Amino acid sequence: MLRILVIEDTKEDTEMIRVYLAEAKNKYQLRCAESLSEGFYIIDEHPVDLVLLDLNLPDSNGFNTLRRYLDKAPHVPVVVMTGVTDQRKGTESVRAGAQDFLVKGEFESRQLVKAIRYSLERFRLHADAEERATKASDEKSRLEALQKMASLGDWEMDIVSNTMTWSEELFQIFQLTPHSLSPSLSDYLRYVHRDDRDQVEAFFEKAVRYEEYGPLEHRILIDNRIIKILSLRTRIRFDEKTNKVLLLGSVQDITPSESAGVPDASKTPEPEASKPNPYYSRELFNQISFNIRTPLSTVVHLFYLLEQTNLNKQQSKLVQDLKTTINDLSFTLSNLVNLSILSNDNLPLTLEHFRILDILESIQRVMSFKGQQHNREVDIYIDPRLLVTVKGDSNKLAQLFFCLIELAFAYSVFESFVKLRCTLDDDEENGRVLHVQMEYTGELPIWPDTETEATAEEILSLLQPSSVDDGRDQLLAVVFLRLCEQLKVGQQVSSQKGEVTIDLTIPLQVSNQQSANIPKTPQKDIQILLVEDHPMQQIATKQILTTWSDKVSVVVADNGKRALAQAKDMAFNIILMDLQMPVMDGWEATTQLRQFSTVPVIALSASNSKQEEDRCYQVGFNDYIAKPFQPEELYHRIMLLIHEDNGNGVD
Repeated sequence: MLRILVIEDTKEDTEMIRVYLAEAKNKYQLRCAESLSEGFYIIDEHPVDLVLLDLNLPDSNGFNTLRRYLDKAPHVPVVVMTGVTDQRKGTESVRAGAQDFLVKGEFESRQLVKAIRYSLERFRLHADAEERATKASDEKSRLEALQKMASLGDWEMDIVSNTMTWSEELFQIFQLTPHSLSPSLSDYLRYVHRDDRDQVEAFFEKAVRYEEYGPLEHRILIDNRIIKILSLRTRIRFDEKTNKVLLLGSVQDITPSESAGVPDASKTPEPEASKPNPYYSRELFNQISFNIRTPLSTVVHLFYLLEQTNLNKQQSKLVQDLKTTINDLSFTLSNLVNLSILSNDNLPLTLEHFRILDILESIQRVMSFKGQQHNREVDIYIDPRLLVTVKGDSNKLAQLFFCLIELAFAYSVFESFVKLRCTLDDDEENGRVLHVQMEYTGELPIWPDTETEATAEEILSLLQPSSVDDGRDQLLAVVFLRLCEQLKVGQQVSSQKGEVTIDLTIPLQVSNQQSANIPKTPQKDIQILLVEDHPMQQIATKQILTTWSDKVSVVVADNGKRALAQAKDMAFNIILMDLQMPVMDGWEATTQLRQFSTVPVIALSASNSKQEEDRCYQVGFNDYIAKPFQPEELYHRIMLLIHEDNGNGVD
């Protein structure tokens, strides 16, 4: 029901509005005030959706009435009412902030209703635009913070005039005041070390010929005393607005700390104890995780679709290697998130249903690929009885295997065997257990005597390959031991004549939801609503769903509000709901959905946090999947929920 407030001191005009609304047969609640102050009192005490405002009132006249109203109640849309001789004031009122205006004596029921509807929609669109602008500003601030943390600047250049636009962080890298000059390519080259200048000039000449080019590492010289090492990348883009071809670039300061230059003696160094450590900011790591997981998920899905096409033997091998590399990157991302809280004792477990075999098959692919990289013979055995559904923390279990593999390859001998055995056993104390045995020829891992907090340098070293002993293996051991403790994993390490064996006993909470009782594909037609705002994710996810089975049809909505409208008009068997979306996010959409529907909803998240998962279950989600996910995992979760949801009649 629409709640309208009329602020009008002429009772005949107020009564006419009441008659017009009754003629339109609209459901409304009408309140009346004869002065501006009385109108403000009603707005404070009662909910109001729209105000019809006369500019000439006993306690206020003319534009001053509108200004006072907009200062007091900017959150309630207003339609101004003017006299016949004051039509110009109506137009000026709209420019000043009113949504519309009506001329007394010249409107009837239809024009009144039209003005009300237009004003409400115009006000909503304006509010949405402001919200998007605020979010864009917040995103820009977060991006600038991340760029500053990574010493990463960016620029764009008109390839005809060579004029450039630099980001603030790029000015900082060159130790210049932001926007202190209008830069060009010659300004960039002026700072390049003279021994590297020919190489950099040649780089820019070639960069305009390729869609993407780089990286190139080169030195710059600042004030003839500070040398920095920069990594330069470029990309070509056509700007449709200006019809110009632009060269976009990123510049990262990769100068090692010990060679960053001569410190400025005029500045007193800040005591180490007082410096905040941004590496342990949970919110920061969650944001980094979110920004990586969304595109990574799209890449995983596109590789899956590529596998379904007709590829020759060489193409299939390349695709499999690339997919394995993406899986490796996914594990490294999980490592990044886990390392962010190494300084704390709090590593919360996320309990979910998953197939243990799905994790082991991914581990098998990663281990085989690493064997090729490190010149090791790999022997893997996975017990077929492990095709069971368990309840636990799949991410941390996968991370445990990742650390185990890294340690085995770090301490094994060149051109030797690395063996992995995974079997399902019964244990008197723990019940069903996953028994893992890693064997290799080499040295025992060096276990830390005491746990120490990870420094920023140690965290970064763990996230990239390293051929030197820089403490990276010990940091891996810290993560491994802590995960063993968290997951209550029994461990035993032994060595005999250079043959090392690491035995793990991992308790399994076998779920009652056994995969054997659930078909792998739908047996009847199912309708899926995919709610996702990212265009590439829409394409990839829809494609993997329709490729899964010809009984699957997919409808796409790009925000929560449109999803609700679709759910009211059509019957869906399941909804896949992204969480971070414009207009209306996944939490609000699911909250409203639960007021009229019990259709199962799976949350698709790029954050992967326990707090977020708990919130999802509280508002009415049935399941939660973190990006990037394997298509098989999504299929399995869908079949589990459809199998439970007897109301839909789908097996």
